[in-house]
Order: sequence, then structure tokens, then C-alpha cells
Amino acid sequence: MSDAELTDQSVAPLASRLDTLATALAALEKQMSRAGREQLKANALAETQAKRSEATLNELRTVAEQREQEHAAERERLAATVSEARLTVVRSFFPVLDGLDEAIRTAQTILHQARRVESPERLLLYLLEAPVECIDLVIPPVPLRETLESWLQGLVIVRRRLLDAMASEDVTPILAEGRPFDPHHHIVVEVIPSRTAPAGMVLQEIRRGLMIGTRVLRHAEVAVADEYSS
Repeated sequence: MSDAELTDQSVAPLASRLDTLATALAALEKQMSRAGREQLKANALAETQAKRSEATLNELRTVAEQREQEHAAERERLAATVSEARLTVVRSFFPVLDGLDEAIRTAQTILHQARRVESPERLLLYLLEAPVECIDLVIPPVPLRETLESWLQGLVIVRRRLLDAMASEDVTPILAEGRPFDPHHHIVVEVIPSRTAPAGMVLQEIRRGLMIGTRVLRHAEVAVADEYSS
């Protein structure tokens, strides 16, 4: 057997194996190519799904934020409505408070005059000078004075309770008497010449002023001092 025949016999199996390997490699490449395409498709699909999910989440966040803003606005409107309704109720107390203040001032004036007449000197002078039929009209009997004092105390208690009820709604009186005139809180309705009080000092509160927090509901009507001129 010649060398050429020996070479062909030894190369033939190797060539067959190479062909087998080449076929297997081609099949593997084909499978890898198919797997790669499928992976690319899967990656693209996953990316698309991720974008859709993100868009959906963003849309849900936007809707949730809008609803929260709407709810917050509705809560604010409701709170404003309730506050205004409560303020309307509080304002309805103002005439009652004014009536109590006026009744208390009147009762104090009557009792003050009665006590002045009751002083020994004034009582003697009045009895000597006044007509008999007028004495009972000016000097209230003792039981009547006691009744007036009890009535006055009752009015003061009622006013105190009313002011406490208004304070529970953050409504408080405006301080006036003995303070400098403040145009933001006071309205001048009378000017009184004074030798002792400085000009612009509030001497008397004519009608009580009220405020809620820092908001003025009603200015205080006051009488202020002016320089006395002879």
C-alpha cells in the first residue's frame, strides 16, 4: 500500500469528524441566532411593558394628586362654610351683648344715684328741700335697691357667660378705655375736653368692639380726650 493510500485512509475519518463538527456548529449557531432573536424580542417586549407600566403609574399618580387637590379644596370650602356659619351665629349675639351692656350701665347709674342720696348730708338736705310727694320717687326703698343689686349681679353673670361662649369661638372684646386711640380698632363718636388725660386717650367705650383672632368684626365706638381750652 502506497503512502498516498495510507494518507487517504487516515484523513478520511478526520474529515468525517470535521464535517460532523461543522454541521453541529452550524446547527448551534442557528439555535443561538434564534435564541438571540427571541431574547431581543423578549427584551423589547419587557422594555415596552416597563414603559407602559411607568406611564400607567405616572397617570395614576397624576390622578391621585388631582383628587387630593380636589379633596383639599373641598375641605377648605367646607371649613370656610362652617366658619362663616358659626360667625353668623356669633354676630347674632352682638345685639344681645349690647343690650346687656346698656342694661348694666343703666342699673349702675341708678344704684350710684341712690347711694349718693343715701349719704347723711345729702339725705338731710334732700328731705329738707324736696317736696314730700317726690321723696319716694328719688329714693328707692331698701328692698327695691337690694332687688336692683341682685338684678345687676345677674346681668353681669349673664354677660360673662355670653362673653365666655363667644371666646370659645375665638371672639374677644377690643380693649378701649384707658388706651390710646387706635384707628384700626376704634371709631371716635365723641370728643371730651380733658385737663388730665392726654389728647387721643380713650375715656369711655360707647359700644363694645369685637374681633376674631386678628380680624376686626366690629370697631369699638369710643369717646376720646381732647386738650382742654379755657
